[in-house]
Amino acid sequence: MAGSDAAPELEMREAFGRALVELGQREPRIRVLDADLCTSTKASLFRDAYPGRFVQLGIAEQNLFGVAAGLALEGFIPFPCTFASFAARRGLDQIAISICYAGLNVKIPGSYPGLPTSRAGASHNCLEDLAVMRTLPGLRIADPGDNADLLAIMQAAVATPGPVYFRVTRLTLPPLPRTALGFQWGKGVILRPGKDVTLFGTGMMTSLCLRAADLLAADSVQAEVVHLASVKPIDRELILESAGRTRCAVTAENGTVLGGFGSAVIEVLADRLPVPVRRIGVQDRWIESGGIDELFTLHGMQPSDIAAAAQDVMRARAGQK
Repeated sequence: MAGSDAAPELEMREAFGRALVELGQREPRIRVLDADLCTSTKASLFRDAYPGRFVQLGIAEQNLFGVAAGLALEGFIPFPCTFASFAARRGLDQIAISICYAGLNVKIPGSYPGLPTSRAGASHNCLEDLAVMRTLPGLRIADPGDNADLLAIMQAAVATPGPVYFRVTRLTLPPLPRTALGFQWGKGVILRPGKDVTLFGTGMMTSLCLRAADLLAADSVQAEVVHLASVKPIDRELILESAGRTRCAVTAENGTVLGGFGSAVIEVLADRLPVPVRRIGVQDRWIESGGIDELFTLHGMQPSDIAAAAQDVMRARAGQK
């Protein structure tokens, strides 16, 4: 999944740990909280660099977010670090009421989301975090497409008052094209212009959309690839602009298609521009344990599946004429 001829990138969780240390050098108010997962999330790098600013709370995720709320009330910028599954499920009440309802300045990294961590088992793997977190008023949400994106999101999170949730995929991702790419809340970027179909990607799926665009180009299809790292707020203007040009779209996300990123895109289009759309992601089912490529094939989330979905929506568009 990470194929590239360039020098190998860091696994995203390693990039996350290093980014925490870098941000800690600049911002003394940052405190990192852990629920006995720091060697997995790589928050251990911050612990080693700033032991006095690291709080180990043990396997007590609800307390993790409660303490984070208390620290935010005292003027600190807490990063309560845990797996996405424990944030979206076990600690959801504390995130909703103690953090989001109060509008507190807490930055929540959800590690190990989606298919790449299936071997962790159903209790530790999370498909629904984007869908769950999107429902919380005032919570900003982001899904980085590569390590540079992750660092920019973390920098924006620290600079932006209020609660933030962002994903940290356990995978080594190829770098996205850097031309015109930068992170801003509520803004996406066109990584590859096209006129025939739009491929909307977020997180690790954007790189697969770019590979799908290469497959489509071999069939003389010019696919536009749009990267939307800011899931909430989402770039409504860019979604409408691109889909208005191509009149059909495919969304791709590393998680469930129910209520997540694809749903966010469809909500925008349904309001203003109903066009044929296919959502690539995990359908309404639990995932199995297996290899990453095996699971992406099983769940129809490979670049070839994205390309096939693009062909489907183009045929649907033709049928509407």
